[in-house]
Amino acid sequence: MKTFEVMEVMSLAKTGVDRLNEDSYAITDYAAAVFDGATDKKGSAPPTPGRRAAQALAAAVSEIGKDCEPEVLVKNLHAAVAPLANGDCEPTAAGALLHVPARKVIRVGDVSVAVNRVFDIPRKRVDETAAEARAALLRARLSAGASVEHLLETDPGREMILPLLRESGQWRNREDDVYGFAAIDGDGTPSSMIEVFDIPPDSEVILATDGYPSPQPTLADSERMLAASLRRDPLRLGPPAATKGVKPGHVSFDDRTYLRVGL
Repeated sequence: MKTFEVMEVMSLAKTGVDRLNEDSYAITDYAAAVFDGATDKKGSAPPTPGRRAAQALAAAVSEIGKDCEPEVLVKNLHAAVAPLANGDCEPTAAGALLHVPARKVIRVGDVSVAVNRVFDIPRKRVDETAAEARAALLRARLSAGASVEHLLETDPGREMILPLLRESGQWRNREDDVYGFAAIDGDGTPSSMIEVFDIPPDSEVILATDGYPSPQPTLADSERMLAASLRRDPLRLGPPAATKGVKPGHVSFDDRTYLRVGL
């Protein structure tokens, strides 16, 4: 029996097409989680590696029981992704999971976590570096007379940074490098890169993927802020800068998932 209340939950693909969503979420008697599958950078046919990872992780949450240490839980999540790897296909995801019996949120990667409306919004250094380079090029093109519409269509900044983004897997789960970042990829995450948030009694917890650059205490406010930001800055030049903009025909620059629970 659930000992928590799901107050709000939504997941939406950047394309507006659910089967292309590389985010996922899961809610069981003992846990609530969101996962952000890595954006496809190789033009993979659907389902992309990121979607496959996110869906496998959501399914794996159903196996979580009352007793689970954070490191064991993360190991089990990696085990759900490991069988998906195939050649140069690397299904990976970030995730945050609320384990209700333990009153803890366990986070691997850049998913936002809020406890009683105090947000912790992580950023991957390699993404920040790439996003700033992309923004610089696009700002230069705008200054030279290019239109926003043309840059949304062609995004030369995205093309410029793609080699770096494709190589960024070299830093996945590397605790010994300044560009190291945590992810669920089937190979394991060092304990030093697994983050744990303790949840006091009578708390609200929000888990949100980075499709919400500035998540808010409610879903409606998060949606309003995102919509205003997209109108003002569809190229996503920032701050914060992003590694991609809103493609023509898409509803946002990234998939987004928001989950708010009370316990």
